[in-house]
Amino acid sequence: MDPTGEGPLPSRLVGALRRRTADHVAAGALLRPGERALLMLSGGADSMALLDIVRAVDARLGLGLELAALHVDYATRGAASTRDRQIVEDACRALAVPLRVVRLARKPAAAGFQERARRIRYDAARAIVARGAADVVVTAHNRDDQAETVLYRLVKYAAPSSLRAMRPREGDLARPLLCLGAAELRAYCRDLRIVYGHDESNDTVDYRRNLVRHEVLPVLAAINPRVAETLADAAALADEEHAVLAVAVDEAWARVARPVAGAPSDSSWSPGDPPWALDVTALGAETPALRALCLRRLARAALGDKALVGRRLTQGLAQLAAGTAGSRSVSLGGGYEAVREYDRLMVRPRAAAHACPPAVLAPGSATVFCGRRFSAELIAGAAFERTAAEAWLGVARPDRQIVLRHPRRGDRLRPFGMTADVLLSDLFAASRVPRARRPRAVVAELDGRVAWVCPGRSSEWFRVTSGTPYTLHIFEEATEAT
Repeated sequence: MDPTGEGPLPSRLVGALRRRTADHVAAGALLRPGERALLMLSGGADSMALLDIVRAVDARLGLGLELAALHVDYATRGAASTRDRQIVEDACRALAVPLRVVRLARKPAAAGFQERARRIRYDAARAIVARGAADVVVTAHNRDDQAETVLYRLVKYAAPSSLRAMRPREGDLARPLLCLGAAELRAYCRDLRIVYGHDESNDTVDYRRNLVRHEVLPVLAAINPRVAETLADAAALADEEHAVLAVAVDEAWARVARPVAGAPSDSSWSPGDPPWALDVTALGAETPALRALCLRRLARAALGDKALVGRRLTQGLAQLAAGTAGSRSVSLGGGYEAVREYDRLMVRPRAAAHACPPAVLAPGSATVFCGRRFSAELIAGAAFERTAAEAWLGVARPDRQIVLRHPRRGDRLRPFGMTADVLLSDLFAASRVPRARRPRAVVAELDGRVAWVCPGRSSEWFRVTSGTPYTLHIFEEATEAT
């Protein structure tokens, strides 16, 4: 009788697969003594083999694991979904493994289903870990899954990190079956008469991952019958070499990274709010490979460590760092952007568009715009003081109304002494106005023209001369400290 529970004696294949998995788990410390392990069980061959193999590995290594299981019923396949749930329930009941079943109230939309389903089941697992009911989430990903992941990521992304694919242990996520092939796991179930279900949607090529499985890998197998094993080995080697490469990147990072003023310390920062910027001059002195790796690290600081930063994004960041423009930005996706502020390159959440309704300011009055109080006074004749903080505008009539608003795309101003209009964005760059502050700049508009920008300059169109009939003086009122 099988020492892990009721059932037939293990065959030579069963014993060999258990030994290989135990060696794999022990070598990488994938499951650790006394851990509460949450097994993700779909009801398919891989996951039902996982339930049995983990118990055997636990007994072989004396880990003393506390096992529990999670099954998500997506309600997408009618009777087949019910069958898979019952398979998991029956197996867990027979082995006295506590089971949590998540049943969706309604069927998810077909578009993007696989990614949504993945997010649903991992969110459910993370919630169990978060409330302290489990220490590690254990999935049934196997060697064939690893090969498919390597190919899929290499085709879709040009990031060298794609080759690392899935790691056997990542934080509180463990994949003990990466050392076994899918066919081996099905044979394991057959030898032990383990009941499992079959998801017919995996047989179609409607999903891109299935296309790799059913059409790409078989073609490659004609060149190398052990292609899945070869690709999985490549992923393992890439993961080992990454540790060596990381040392070189750490050294380069120390040379190019600078703390951001006011940012949280390294011990308290979170993705999306990294506390560093890159010194573009120091970055330019690094080799192209280390330069690219530092840029990817900066991007992943915002997007998360698992984000795949591809070739195009890396090239965009490199061009941003090498450019001569004072202030520019590149979208990272996911609601973040990389911003070049002169000699610094940093990442931050993309700010929501800032908009305030325009305000009308009449001479002799005051108004509040964007939380700031502005006043205007009308002076007969010419009056002028040289200050960028206030506007002194020459007008022909006293009945002028000023419109206060924020800059718009394409806004132009003709600075004093110039004969041509200049884009406000160029004026901001020349004045080294930080990109984040530009949307909140205040524009004073007269007769449809930009007459003054705060902070900034006044327009040649409204220059005060000795013959000026009236002068409009616009200024921001100081607020008392509280």
